[in-house]
Amino acid sequence: MTLHPSVRARKLLGLIGALIFVVFFGSVLDSCVARFREPLFTVHLLPGGSDLVEGQVDHALKDLSLLRVETSNESVQLTIDRFQSGLWLGGNMWIGTISVAADAVAGIYDLRVFVSNQPPEKPVAAFQAVVYPEYAALRRNSFSVIRRAFDVAPGTMALACIPALGLIMGLAYLLGRRVDRLLASQGRAEVFLTKKAAGGVEVYFGLGRRHGIEPGMSVSIRSEKGQAICGAVIQCVDADNAMALADLPAERLPHGAVVVLPEGR
Repeated sequence: MTLHPSVRARKLLGLIGALIFVVFFGSVLDSCVARFREPLFTVHLLPGGSDLVEGQVDHALKDLSLLRVETSNESVQLTIDRFQSGLWLGGNMWIGTISVAADAVAGIYDLRVFVSNQPPEKPVAAFQAVVYPEYAALRRNSFSVIRRAFDVAPGTMALACIPALGLIMGLAYLLGRRVDRLLASQGRAEVFLTKKAAGGVEVYFGLGRRHGIEPGMSVSIRSEKGQAICGAVIQCVDADNAMALADLPAERLPHGAVVVLPEGR
């Protein structure tokens, strides 16, 4: 692949990477908004489905038989399976499953958890199970825009973006290295950094002593399309990079500006 196709491919990868990042950020935002909009202690299910739930109880409570569950309909049940410590804040938590019978009617069902040795009017947890007649209705009522539009969980989409973005960045890096080598073979290098200085603007680029650069050498700075912008004089150089002091117009260098060595170098 020659220089111009490589540059175009790198730009295309950059656009694709930016698009993937926007999708990733949008997916994370959509997931957060959906969670904030979701009422607490509410699960959305289909007939025959189930979902894990949890609740916090007193540290001294260790006997599952002391927990009693009340449900507004026998077709929707809450089964408490075990106790465990809270992942983030510690404490004593129970873990259970809300399950819906296959013949359950669509609607909203209430489930409450009581401790046998505490006043019955004070449940330790209360849940609502919203049962939908079909998957289309469940999807249509989702708080996630991505779920409604594409039938994909926003978290899943965000996770899928991570390896895709890594692949794009890797390919862009390899193409960037190729572009640098092709430019260097033509005595040119892209400007990767500029800094204001007392006598002008410091311009940093990826050509060094092994490319024939020496302090005091005059170079020109041009746009990506080859239009002359200003001149510059090499101030310091190492094996692979150099810094030149350019005229003030270099302060506003366009993206993709290149440093060009004198002919014959």
